[in-house]
Order: sequence, then C-alpha cells, then structure tokens
Amino acid sequence: MSIRNFILNCFKFLGIFLLICLGALIFNSLLINSYGYKVEENKNVLILGDSHTEYAIDDTVFTNSINLSHSADSYFYSFLKIRKLKKENPQIDTLLLALSNHNLLVEYEDKWLFNTAHIKSKFRIYTDLMDFSDFMFLLKSNPSAVIQGVIESPKYSIKLLFNSDLIERDLGKFHPSQRNSLKKDIEQFKNNKYQRTLDYSNIEIKYLFNIVNFCKENDIELVFISTPVHQEYTMRKTKEFETLKKFYNSELSEFKYLDFSEFYMPDKCFQDMDHLNALGAESFTKNLMKEIKAEFNP
Repeated sequence: MSIRNFILNCFKFLGIFLLICLGALIFNSLLINSYGYKVEENKNVLILGDSHTEYAIDDTVFTNSINLSHSADSYFYSFLKIRKLKKENPQIDTLLLALSNHNLLVEYEDKWLFNTAHIKSKFRIYTDLMDFSDFMFLLKSNPSAVIQGVIESPKYSIKLLFNSDLIERDLGKFHPSQRNSLKKDIEQFKNNKYQRTLDYSNIEIKYLFNIVNFCKENDIELVFISTPVHQEYTMRKTKEFETLKKFYNSELSEFKYLDFSEFYMPDKCFQDMDHLNALGAESFTKNLMKEIKAEFNP
C-alpha cells in the first residue's frame, strides 16, 4: 500500500469515526428528549450545587425535594439544569443553591469549568440542555475538550439505553458516603500552607446572576445555602468566608441565605473537613427541614 493510500484510508476511518460520534450525540439528544426531565409531582424543591450539597442534603429524607448537585459543578451547569427542569416541572417553586466560600473563586474557572477532563465528561451529559450560545461558550473556551466530549458520546448512548432514570444520567444526585478520612485530611491541611487568591470569577458571577434572574422571571423562591464544614476548615478559610459574606451582603441580600458553615456537627458526621458522610447528611437534612419550616412557615 502506498503512503498516499494509507493516508487516505486514515482520513476515511477518522471521518467514519467522527460521524459515528456525531450520530451518537444526536441519538442521545433524541433519546433523552423522549425520556424527558419530569420529576414526581410532590417534588417542588430543587437542590443544585457542587459536592457540598451533593453529600450533605439527603432527598430521601427531604422527600419533597430532588437533589441534582454534582461534584465540581460550576454555576454554568446549575443554570442549564434549572432552566430545563423548570420548563418540564412547573411545580418547582423553590431552588436551594449552594453558595460557599470557594464557589466564586477565580481559580475554579480552570479547576472546574474549563478543565479538560471535566468538559470531556460533562459535555455528553449536558449537550441536550445547551442552546447554541452555551455550546459556543464551551467550544471557544476549550475546543479540544469539546471534541473529546463528542468522542465520548457513544459510551453515553450505551448508558442511556440501559438506564433512563433522571438521577442516573450523571446530572447529579445525593451521594451517601461511608468514607472516613477526616483525621488524615486535617493533618494534610495543617501541613499545607497554600492560600487561595480571593479574586472572584466574572464568569461564575455571570452565571450565578443568570440563575438569579431566571428565578425572578419564573416565580421561583431562591434560597442560598452553605452546608456544615469542620471547624478546622472554617478557621483556616476565615478570609474566604468573610469575602463571601461581603459579596452576599452587597449583591444578594434580597435572598435568604441559610448559612450552616459554622453549624456544629461531631467528627463522626464528616467524611473529610468540608463534606458530610451519610450519617451527617441524615442528621443535617433533618435540621435543615426544621429550619426551612420555621423560616418559610412561621
């Protein structure tokens, strides 16, 4: 075989492979649309955020809620979720949205939002929730990661065919954790002198306010929440929490903020310094429900 024919065959193979991936992407979108995004009628509270709410709020205890929080979720992805979920579930009238010391920090643009591995894994999941401007935003930010995400589409097709349930589509769900790494985490934390910059991300702020405006336009009660973290964590991150409180007071004070960051929980309730385990989640969720009842139904 000549070099020319070999190169032509390689291009043909690549072309066929990309067509299969694009076909899978379209197939996934059609399949997901046929499944829809409906949740049970009694679930009027949507919980969104990152790993803090993912591990802390047990929606099998908080039975009129659905927790679609996902580790390392940017407000970009939370915005896509509330926009779609509200459209198909008009009964959703309350959004509990994570707002903690780290969510708006600029370093998390690269660490979470624009990280190649994260876009690669999330693109196939969120394609159906994106409009053209959302797609172009990711494509311009990291074109290589988007292409890798397209290539991942056939694997996601197989997952969808075998499990269509909303909380099994990798959009997020409550994760009860049995992990026990608190002591190890505290030791590592004490030895780590790194302090994150306190600059906030304009992109995260933009999508946070996209959520704010969407809630206003759709009569959704927006409630911000910080989940419990270990006292060793709050002591080390004092400046981050102070910066967040200043931002909330100046920009978001019209909305309720359930700040449980200093809510005491025993060590046995933590899997590490800033995430609850299953025991902690059950206990905290019961307290959260009491707080919400007192706050909204005096």
